[in-house]
Amino acid sequence: MSESDNLELLLIEIDMLKTELQLYGTQQNAEWLQTVAIENTYLSNRLEGVTFNLRETGMAIRSGLILHSKSMEENLAILNHYQAIQFILSRVSKQLLLSEDLLKQLHVVLSKRINRQHAGDYRTQVATQANDRPAADPEKLGPLMAEYFHWAHSEGQFLHPLIFAAETHLRFLTLKPFTTANGLCARLAMNLILLEEGYPLLSIAAENDDERSAYYAALANAQSDQDGNAWHCFIAKQARQCWQNLLQRLQYQEDAIE
Repeated sequence: MSESDNLELLLIEIDMLKTELQLYGTQQNAEWLQTVAIENTYLSNRLEGVTFNLRETGMAIRSGLILHSKSMEENLAILNHYQAIQFILSRVSKQLLLSEDLLKQLHVVLSKRINRQHAGDYRTQVATQANDRPAADPEKLGPLMAEYFHWAHSEGQFLHPLIFAAETHLRFLTLKPFTTANGLCARLAMNLILLEEGYPLLSIAAENDDERSAYYAALANAQSDQDGNAWHCFIAKQARQCWQNLLQRLQYQEDAIE
């Protein structure tokens, strides 16, 4: 079976999972949604090297207290990311398109009290992609980001939502427009697209070093290869794994109630 055939099957599975998850809508209350957002915050920050575990992430978010066993920057990264999820959820309800203003606002939320001087501003320094090649020249970022949003608005509607979300993620990290928090921002932009189409939050597996390495290896390969099919398959498999887990938990929860 070719990789493209495999991707088509993955997309069918993913859409079936979406339908099944929607059947449990009444069980996805505020507490459930907060738990899913905490898990997403934990895993996305793990990909960036933050040392909070899941329990600590939940404690920090639910209590709003600083964990003194962790650095202030890590505490703020956790709290800011959770607020950034609330930010994109509020934008989904307003059905706003992905835009430069929206992404810059998202970056401001992620940078709060960490990187105020560069919050929402495109970088002026050189940067490196995951494949160790130079990212876009800072002087060209403005026009390149304009092309990025033009592509999103003109072609996104013709792609499967998962492919559109994965490609948005990849293209953003290939440009790497901000000084910091590019990975966090890219994954939130991906989730904004998925949420707008009725999918749940997608969390990339990052429980251990192997999972974290797999993400960066897939990203580096995609940045080196003009054919993004392998990257689309990687993200699709992550979605299947993440949403199968959510579905199993909802089913278990329903059985426990009965």
